[in-house]
Amino acid sequence: MEQSIFDAAGGMDAMRSIAKCWHDLAVTDPVVAHAFSHGYATDHEERLATYLAQALGGPSAYTESYGAPAQMDRLHAGNGIHEDFDEAGIAVFARAVAQADIPDPAATSIVQYWAWMTRDVLNRHPGTAAAVPADAPVHTWTWDGPSAPGD
Repeated sequence: MEQSIFDAAGGMDAMRSIAKCWHDLAVTDPVVAHAFSHGYATDHEERLATYLAQALGGPSAYTESYGAPAQMDRLHAGNGIHEDFDEAGIAVFARAVAQADIPDPAATSIVQYWAWMTRDVLNRHPGTAAAVPADAPVHTWTWDGPSAPGD
């Protein structure tokens, strides 16, 4: 059986490291920090780490701990299309993955996942968060790209 991206990256410790690096870089980035200017959950890093873990082939701790993943999509929906902001976010995330010392090929795949999520998934409902279906899944990724039907 092929090793998951989650395992190849270093498991939950790696996901937590990525989430911490992302958060630390994002809240201080001149462009990306705007997304955090209205506040964020105190457990943002752990939520992100568990979402990444589940999305990349690890345990289903996100849905077990936080419930329906549609809420994550809703949180990011309804903000219009913002390509410059998206590209800045992808660049900051790539720096976070590098800073977390994630080995390749897992690092490359994780950044590709984030870019896909940012450019495609999170821009599917630019007009309103209410358009996100209640059954929206954790958007999963394998070495070959999106793995869930409809993604």
